[in-house]
Amino acid sequence: MIPDLLTPYKHYAEETISDTIDGIITPENNDYRPSECTAKRWSHWLMANEDNINGYLKSIGHRLLGFSEELLRAETSLLSELRKKHPTEWLKTVLRTIYNAGAKLDPCYN
Repeated sequence: MIPDLLTPYKHYAEETISDTIDGIITPENNDYRPSECTAKRWSHWLMANEDNINGYLKSIGHRLLGFSEELLRAETSLLSELRKKHPTEWLKTVLRTIYNAGAKLDPCYN
């Protein structure tokens, strides 16, 4: 199990990563900020994994939580819904759900 304060394969706290992706942390408003290159890499990492994240969330919801098969076929992005409904905890929820279920996301090094 991954504890809440760790983000797999990252050197920054989950809150810093999610706030940077969401545009809350910018170079102008925070002393503890990642470089612009790192911020772009995180955004690219999220975009590159978006389909995987949605697939994992739907699969885990269906297999482990008993959600209906309609969820698997739905066009709704569970990632987008999480980001809207839980703006401060969406990344933590995604990472814990996926990694603690034994899956993983692809790293993005470019």
